[in-house]
Amino acid sequence: MFFRRIMFSAVMIGMLTGLLLSAIQVIGVTPILLDAEVYEVAGEPAQIMHGHMDVGSHHSDEAWGPEDGVERVGYTVLANVLAAIGFACMLLVVMSQFESRGLVKLTKLQGILWGLAGYFIFFVVPGVGLPPEVPGSSADLLEHRQSWWLLAVCGAAISLVTFVFAPVKFKLLGLLSLALPFVVGAPHIDGPLFSNPDAHAVMALTELHQQFIVATTVSNFIFWIALGMSCAWMLKSSLHARL
Repeated sequence: MFFRRIMFSAVMIGMLTGLLLSAIQVIGVTPILLDAEVYEVAGEPAQIMHGHMDVGSHHSDEAWGPEDGVERVGYTVLANVLAAIGFACMLLVVMSQFESRGLVKLTKLQGILWGLAGYFIFFVVPGVGLPPEVPGSSADLLEHRQSWWLLAVCGAAISLVTFVFAPVKFKLLGLLSLALPFVVGAPHIDGPLFSNPDAHAVMALTELHQQFIVATTVSNFIFWIALGMSCAWMLKSSLHARL
């Protein structure tokens, strides 16, 4: 019953918050990506990085991708909803366990704090080392970035739990876990962020990159606050229903 209730709640919350995130992205994020892709297509088709042909940030004639318009928006919405369901499921399980042990109370403020915790763990800390990238950016191999992102997320989660719930003598462990990913170092390639041969295009991409970081920061903040509050409200409602 617990698993079924969690999954149902996660699906409902994930659909709503995923749609919210998608709407915000369509308004504030997608236009930046479309503008950046114009310069990406105009730039070099590929570049050599670390002995490999980098085609991850460029489109080839044979590579499949959703068509611009309804198809592209549809895949974006689907990806956001599925990700939101996964985050909601994880947040609901953790929140319910902490609540059952009397460590937290299910209030609106607690929902906001849990949302901020998720925002800190999954966006802020990884984003410090690997800021969001616009099309046309030069980046290290995807598997290297994924590995570092996972290390940063785990380090941030351990540090946050340690700082909030662990005794004082373990606080140093939280600080070390937070610093470890940055001691290892985020994977970046040597050279400029944009390899477009047109100087005007590089200037435009640099400005778009800054706008993209701001837009994704704001959109993710709203998403995580909505997710945390929704999970707290859903768990509180379920608790009252059992009583």
